[in-house]
Amino acid sequence: MKSGRMLILGLIVNQAGLALANDVPKTILPELTIYGGNRIPMNQELTNLRINTVKLKVEDNDWKTVLQEQVQINELGPGGPVSLFMRGSNSNQTLFMIDGVKMYSATNGAPNFAAIAPGLLSSVDVIQGGTSAAFGSNAVGGVIRGNIDIPKGIMFSGGGGSRFSERAAGSFGVRGDSYYAGVRMVQDIIRQGSATNSNNPFAYNPDNDPRKRIGMVAKAGGWITPDFQVEATALGSQVKTSFDASPTTADMNIQSIAMANLRGIYSLPRDFSVMGTVGASTDNSTVRGAFPAVFNSHSLQASGQLEKKLNIGRIFTGIDYEIQGVNGTTNFTSTSRSNIAGFAGTQLDTGRHVVEGMFRHDDNSQFGDYNTYSVSLARKLGDSWRVGGLTSSSFKAPTFNDLYFPTMFGFGGNPNLKPERGRMHEAFVSYNGAGANYRFGYFMNTIKDAIVINNIFSQVENISEARIDGFEVSGTQPIGKNWTIRTNMTFQDPRNQQLNTILPRRSRMFGTVAMRYATENFMVEGIARGEGARYDDIENLHKLPAMVIVGFSASYKLQQGPTLRVQIDNLLDKKYQPAIGFNGIPRTVWGSITYTF
Repeated sequence: MKSGRMLILGLIVNQAGLALANDVPKTILPELTIYGGNRIPMNQELTNLRINTVKLKVEDNDWKTVLQEQVQINELGPGGPVSLFMRGSNSNQTLFMIDGVKMYSATNGAPNFAAIAPGLLSSVDVIQGGTSAAFGSNAVGGVIRGNIDIPKGIMFSGGGGSRFSERAAGSFGVRGDSYYAGVRMVQDIIRQGSATNSNNPFAYNPDNDPRKRIGMVAKAGGWITPDFQVEATALGSQVKTSFDASPTTADMNIQSIAMANLRGIYSLPRDFSVMGTVGASTDNSTVRGAFPAVFNSHSLQASGQLEKKLNIGRIFTGIDYEIQGVNGTTNFTSTSRSNIAGFAGTQLDTGRHVVEGMFRHDDNSQFGDYNTYSVSLARKLGDSWRVGGLTSSSFKAPTFNDLYFPTMFGFGGNPNLKPERGRMHEAFVSYNGAGANYRFGYFMNTIKDAIVINNIFSQVENISEARIDGFEVSGTQPIGKNWTIRTNMTFQDPRNQQLNTILPRRSRMFGTVAMRYATENFMVEGIARGEGARYDDIENLHKLPAMVIVGFSASYKLQQGPTLRVQIDNLLDKKYQPAIGFNGIPRTVWGSITYTF
């Protein structure tokens, strides 16, 4: 219900913004500049961070599959929870944002990737490295920055395939010289198969449990005056996953996420500008069946930022404020907390050097003060090469489960927890020219005061430490006029320092290689994703073998007509376990037709 109210509110705000924009004379104005999380620019000229933008299509079978080109993803069986490991960090040590709004559960701290219906996001920016100085808590391994853009016109897309899958999507967008607005809806249904196998003691009734996702997004904005621009976004998405928690029950997990925000930017004299944002997000989960439960969390967010454009870059400063709350069937000993933060930063391109610096001070109602920073320096070698280094600090705030879980069977939360502390160092060489780009880098990611269960199983404590050292190689190389090859490889040592063991479910080597052939109307692509052997437990007793998953896709646009697309995930139907007792995603064949007019 709360998700629906937020979505309706966002749509009302969108229409109000559009009406105001229509009062502006239709003159050609500069390109719209508001985007999510602009403290780290999209323009690579002003940042040394590793940023890869992944374009998404409404007809993609699953946006998480596309994201696997950049990071290691672990999905516990068809329709199961999704974990994402950025430079060896946990999912709750990665920050997920949609159009500048933080999206995560306050109960467990992790983003709910499984609840997002495919087709709602237009692109994601994968920002590797500790970025708490820009965004605050959770940005230890990096940031996934989701972006929403609804093109002009009317679009319909429909498709289906194996495992009784079906999907329908539609969007409507308008654009003028001084305004834009659009709305998109997506529905996705699939009989996913059993998530568990005989190695799982809770594997019951291995049937084809269905999963249904439905989502909607709306966006509008424009220029109120030539100096004042506003934008509003609203998104709501829900997934219903059927499963069997006992031999006699048919259970269901209903998860939903929603966000809405309103932001504006006003240009001042002398190249100053001020930007303000207010937003909210929710993450709700309801389990029905043998073990019913409700876990709901919400976040209210606001920020203000003052920026000065320079001939060689920019400087900025601002303030963030957030209120988190939880409710549900768990009687937490505390149900809300707040955080206020001040930050300042700069990004400069002197012609020979690219320099970045940022500092942030957080004041949290639970754990008190925390300072973070990031500094980078790179030397340009000609027009295409760059060599440099980065260092940063980061943190992850304890979750409500960690802090305030009620005592049950001798186990409870620990309200005296400190934040987990991260430190990232990186050295890199990059090339960008002639249509090709490469990046070779070494990183060292150290996480201290990690929160784990103590030896007597009475509470969680800040007693663990991890260190992840690794090399990364990524690049895109055109071959001739129509061919392109992409690669992304990581070689790492993700190690628990106390036990001297490999962190669970992290591969010491993983990556992808893709080959694409494209003309004006036709595209065909093959991709191979590999992961080395990994362990399913912290003691390294249960080993999961290495695997290679092959995929294929092709599309053809009829002249002034629809686009036909076919996609095959796990082409060779590789049998694998993402974790002991859970099945991997079987071969899935998907076909779709999309028409825009």
